[in-house]
Amino acid sequence: MSKYLQPVHHKLSGFTLVEMVVSISIIVMITALFIANYHSTDRRTDLVMAAQNLVADLHLAQNNTLGLVKYNDAVPEGGWGISLNASSSSYTLFADLDQPPYSTSGYMQYDPSVEGNVRYGARVTQLPSQIQIVELKTASGALNQRVNVTFLPPDPQTNIYRVDAGATSTSLEIKLKETQNNTTKTVRVNFLGLAEVVD
Repeated sequence: MSKYLQPVHHKLSGFTLVEMVVSISIIVMITALFIANYHSTDRRTDLVMAAQNLVADLHLAQNNTLGLVKYNDAVPEGGWGISLNASSSSYTLFADLDQPPYSTSGYMQYDPSVEGNVRYGARVTQLPSQIQIVELKTASGALNQRVNVTFLPPDPQTNIYRVDAGATSTSLEIKLKETQNNTTKTVRVNFLGLAEVVD
């Protein structure tokens, strides 16, 4: 038989069942990793945005005080402020209706029944899902359950009031935590009214 007349044997190529299962498994694992990473990044972004929004709301309270913004048709005598609670997923922008100087009548304190009405300009800000305030630390290093930051016109003078202790402080660190990944962001406020995200 000549070399030109010999039968040609072609090897058929294709995927075996095992190769197909391995390929699909790899694609599924890569997709799962991508989705998990996407959700993790999304939550970190929510945490950064929540910290930036808190800083913006502190500046809003300060600007409301400087601009003599009215609450229920009257300028609040104690200015505007932010009320914060540890272990909370919200905070409140409120009008301090009590007149200074320091007294037991409620100056620098938040009374939700009269100072937190959203129809008159107050606002409750809900933090994104799985993000909450976990720590309120004042200058002495003391941890607090409730702290109010108020701005007294006309300067505006910044007051960091430790509600539970009935005392003021020169600075406050507000730690926000994203509970699923345990990542945190800290907002610092000082006695001059400077508010910033520090980490």
